[in-house]
Amino acid sequence: MHRNGSAWIGFAGMCVGTIGVLAPGLAQERPISGAPAPAPAPVVGPPPATPGVASAPAAWPAPVVAPAPATLLHPDAGPAPAPAPTPPGPSGPIVVPPLELPWPTAAAQDADALIRQLGSSSATDRAMAACALGRMRADDVRRAREPLLALLTDGTEVEGRLCRNQGNRWNHGRWDESSPGREAAIALEELGTEVLEPLIDVLEGEDAVGRENAAMALGMIESPRAVAPLVRVLGRDRTAPVRSRAAWALGMIESPDAVEALGRAVRGDADGKTRSQAAWALGMIDDADAVPALGVAIGDTDAEVRSQAAWGLGMIEHPDGVAPLARAMGDEDADVRAQAAWGLGMIEHADGVAPLLGGLRDADTKVRAQAAWGLGMIESRDATSGLIDALRDADADVRSQAAWALGMIEDPAAADALMDALDDEDPDVQKQAMWALGMVMRGGGFERIDRHQLAAALRRALNRDP
Repeated sequence: MHRNGSAWIGFAGMCVGTIGVLAPGLAQERPISGAPAPAPAPVVGPPPATPGVASAPAAWPAPVVAPAPATLLHPDAGPAPAPAPTPPGPSGPIVVPPLELPWPTAAAQDADALIRQLGSSSATDRAMAACALGRMRADDVRRAREPLLALLTDGTEVEGRLCRNQGNRWNHGRWDESSPGREAAIALEELGTEVLEPLIDVLEGEDAVGRENAAMALGMIESPRAVAPLVRVLGRDRTAPVRSRAAWALGMIESPDAVEALGRAVRGDADGKTRSQAAWALGMIDDADAVPALGVAIGDTDAEVRSQAAWGLGMIEHPDGVAPLARAMGDEDADVRAQAAWGLGMIEHADGVAPLLGGLRDADTKVRAQAAWGLGMIESRDATSGLIDALRDADADVRSQAAWALGMIEDPAAADALMDALDDEDPDVQKQAMWALGMVMRGGGFERIDRHQLAAALRRALNRDP
């Protein structure tokens, strides 16, 4: 049986029962009590972000296309395109086979042994020791403070995900490689603001690897006291990865004091990854003063920058972001168009309807589905006709998203089309149409449809094996 089958039957039964009240004799089935669970909100985020969370109505769970932000909670700079985007986000977890390494767990080794291992001739052993220390008590990490700070300059590449599934919030990043310095930065987060000054010293030092890892640690600690030195590094460091990491860190701290510097970076940094990371950071800070800079970034030569700028404008949700996002709906890159559709939905402004209706005709299914989601978020009846057409889209995800959007809009004019969608070949579309039909009937749709036909369609739904 299809998952959530009982909720499907329960909701169909409720609809039949409602018809029975409004039009006695049409429905014979006994209504089933209980309302379906609330629809999940689209996750936009590190955890989003993230990433202004829009909530769907309390009814049948709508398959809302949920885009996700670029750099999520792991410290890898550089956005990832959205699933339909959003932010629109990563397409899915990367499956990495388990490492065949002798993992020195905290239970198996005391802090003294791990501190000694930080000086090992093996980069893997050094990284594993730093990682294990990061999972110990703060007092144990404090004893390792100086060796960990010294290790920040160690950029030797080692196998990634050394600490995955070990309880540290940074261990679930999508990393294919790590280094002893990166693991040391993660461990030092445990000490918080007590290591701010030494980390700032490394940030302003001569070693580029150390500067990058110090910026990463400062971002994880999220102290406003680190904003000024990070801004200086963002504006003047000669090494692009350091500037990119500084932009990431400023996004993690979310201080409005960084908006001006990040705006300069997103408009003019020579490195595309830094510009993209700066756009992400501006979205995280969520300050309207960032809209002009992100509007410029929508025209960047790098598609990742344009996509991240669209995400940032959606996060800020300011009406001035509609015009640049509307332009982005004509971008040559499908991920950028999908991200722009997500952004227009997040802003929820009526001026976004026209470009999103155009998105319903896009050649890319992700863009069409995201455009339908955006129209549902805006809830304008000007979109009803286009969404009814989208119920006949060749892609089931687009049809399902269109049904959800029509339910959000609650336009009685959609009642007949949603009733037809109850017989869609895809069960998810059927369920979404059922939920949407209930919303439309609540808004006056009973007066627009043949109740005998509706009762028959609902009986078929109840008799169908979900």
